[in-house]
Amino acid sequence: MPTLYRKYRPQKFADLVGQDHLVKTLTNEISTAKIAHAYLFSGPRGIGKTTMARLLAKAINCENRKDSDFEPCDECASCKEISAARNIDVIEIDAASNTGVDNVRENIIDNAQFKPTKSKYKVFIIDEVHMLSSSSFNALLKTLEEPPAHVIFVLATTELHKLPATIISRCQRFNFKKIPEDIMMKKLAEIADDEKVKIDKEVLKRIIIKSDGCMRDAESLLGQIMSLNLKKISSDDAAQILPTADIESALLYLQAIADKHAADAITVLDKIVKEGASIDQFALDVIDVLRAAMIAEAGSSSYGLDYTEKDRKQVVLLAKTLGKNLLILLIDSALKRRSEIRQSPVPQLPLELLAVEFGSNDDSKTNFPPHTNHPAANDQSKNNSDTVPAALSREIQTNTAVITETAAKVTETSPGSLNIDEVKAKWLEAIIKLSENFHSLVFVLKMADITGVEGNKFSFTLPYSFHKEKVEDKKCRRAIEEAMSELLNRRVMFSCIVKEQGTNTVADNELAGIAAEFGGEVVA
Repeated sequence: MPTLYRKYRPQKFADLVGQDHLVKTLTNEISTAKIAHAYLFSGPRGIGKTTMARLLAKAINCENRKDSDFEPCDECASCKEISAARNIDVIEIDAASNTGVDNVRENIIDNAQFKPTKSKYKVFIIDEVHMLSSSSFNALLKTLEEPPAHVIFVLATTELHKLPATIISRCQRFNFKKIPEDIMMKKLAEIADDEKVKIDKEVLKRIIIKSDGCMRDAESLLGQIMSLNLKKISSDDAAQILPTADIESALLYLQAIADKHAADAITVLDKIVKEGASIDQFALDVIDVLRAAMIAEAGSSSYGLDYTEKDRKQVVLLAKTLGKNLLILLIDSALKRRSEIRQSPVPQLPLELLAVEFGSNDDSKTNFPPHTNHPAANDQSKNNSDTVPAALSREIQTNTAVITETAAKVTETSPGSLNIDEVKAKWLEAIIKLSENFHSLVFVLKMADITGVEGNKFSFTLPYSFHKEKVEDKKCRRAIEEAMSELLNRRVMFSCIVKEQGTNTVADNELAGIAAEFGGEVVA
């Protein structure tokens, strides 16, 4: 029994779905006898590029097609041979396995000089053409530019950007698009009816999501499900072939982090490992849920069909709990942690680190409930506690009591002057504000030591000259001064001085510079 995507491969232009804008252009050229000498079909895999090339070859070589028509008859000897891939005048070449210049000369250039054996046109279909070597492209260029009248080239690629401009400029370009979900749904339902199998709509939806706009993948997945040999296929039946993403466990893990219960998040990971599930796949599920929460926080619900109504409610709740800024930080960190799984001696360790980093709450130092701001922060910084990593947030909370007590002792000064205690009291709040858009700058400012004030200008020291260069960059300077001006309710400026380290070597400076660039610092 042939696979579904071969069995239902379109044999006429009317059967090709999802590419109407291209079909209309190409069929007009065929019906008006204005065929180009070279075509370039580009777009994602499995959406009809090779099929369109074969249909073009069938149509222009069809023995029964009338001049004003464009559809191949699909009954003549030429059409049947092309459908069965037996026509010697339609040459399909896989460029991925024929990259060398010798193959191009032998299979294409030399072959193109001979007239078709029995067809009107000799058609070369070169699949994955971007895989050809530079010398192969150079050898092909002249033939592609001025081919014999009986030759038509069809180049197909999934990576258009890898083709030389000289090749692209000599072809008529057709850009294929992913198949829309509604069109895929209709096509899959028709195939199921033809195969006399009843399939739940939810199963078809999941197939569409997993195939990501690729009709060939969708038909292949549908064929796998039909291999169960059932007359009616439910979601539970399909789960044997298409296991669902573990959204429930991912939600439990993330909700534990949001509630500052790192131990519960680690328990979820332990259960995943004991059940033999893939940690890498679970990391992908976590990232997908975080993405869904970010989209939900933005006010949209277009984040996939694998989510039940219950899951969607939990996603919305998670989005509200975490907030936009913390969601962005979590996604960024989760992506990095996932990349570390393969190198980790303990596969779940990177996700455990993620849980501890964002899900810890040191109650011995602060008794404030999770996701609320410290009372020392002003109203304009309401959500800023979510914008910094957990370690920085804890440090800020630890020191805030001391800062607040110091700020209370600030004596009343004239509107144009600053007080050093007042500046120190607002410095960490400024760091929180700046962390929204200047992540690496935060770690530099943490090393600053406020040393004095003069009029409306305050000064601080930093350990290295490259730190000074960073804060004095025009964009960074403006951001720092604006943040402090807003918090102090007056226009302020700053000056920075490099504090002599004495024993630092050039190598130390370079090492610290690299660390700061990636948002870290050198620890002795």
